[in-house]
Amino acid sequence: MKKNNILIGVLVGLILLFVASNYFKKNSSTNFKAEVIQLDSSQVDKISIYPPSSMNEEPIIISREMDHWKVAQGNIKSTANQSAVKNALNQLQNIKTERMVAKTKDKWATYELTDSLARWIAIQEKGKESQTKLYFGKNTFFRINDKPESYAIKSGLSNTFSRKFNLWRNSEFIKVEKDSITQLKFEAIDKNDYFLTKTDSIWTMGILPADSTKVVQYLTRLRNQSSSQFADGFTPKNKADYRLTIRGKSMKDLVVKGYRDTTENKYFMGSSQYPDVFVVSDSVGLFNRLFVDQDYFRIRKNK
Repeated sequence: MKKNNILIGVLVGLILLFVASNYFKKNSSTNFKAEVIQLDSSQVDKISIYPPSSMNEEPIIISREMDHWKVAQGNIKSTANQSAVKNALNQLQNIKTERMVAKTKDKWATYELTDSLARWIAIQEKGKESQTKLYFGKNTFFRINDKPESYAIKSGLSNTFSRKFNLWRNSEFIKVEKDSITQLKFEAIDKNDYFLTKTDSIWTMGILPADSTKVVQYLTRLRNQSSSQFADGFTPKNKADYRLTIRGKSMKDLVVKGYRDTTENKYFMGSSQYPDVFVVSDSVGLFNRLFVDQDYFRIRKNK
């Protein structure tokens, strides 16, 4: 009889332990679905990024136009960096929280998730009237719409939407197939013009052969150049001081123009591939990589 009582006592204890364990699990802040939002990146039409009100910056608007993304801030509208936008959408679609850190709105200030302290984004999907709003606070904390809960997430997503406007823009300045190029024309206001011409795989400069190694190095550099140093307020007032014309098979002439600012020793540059975009370079940056002296391609005679 005594043994039976002991066994019954042990059984009751195990039952109570099981019930208590499940109760605390159900009421624990760690017991929640990691997928707290559902987004289909293919249905997203627009993402609006709003900085904390203390920063006094205009929002960044990323919008889909046909099959391409555009980005705008204030009066400036530009082609977006397509890879950057797709990466951001992928992060949003796969967002997973690590844990819930608070259940009530009175904790928002602790995690800098109030309307005035947080950086927030509004996501508009096709066919939906309401937007999904995500608020990012300090470190890795965030909240959703006006729901009271605050969550922690792995680092990365908040940094993605903290980037400056120019980093969302397409930074491509020149992109060309180097094997298609058959002629380069260099013009400068203070130097003699010269040509590089390719005939039957041989590059010449006028009647003289050019240094083939130097030509290959230059073309390799030329084929893909980018810059995020945008000069949005620049408007050309005079003829370009420097001009590079790239000609080739099955391609339109690609023209790069350079305008020298003698007061600050810098150069404003534009490419016919992106006629409405200007960038700025110092004397050792993009300008120096594209506009080279004739002497660069001369064959050196051995002493």
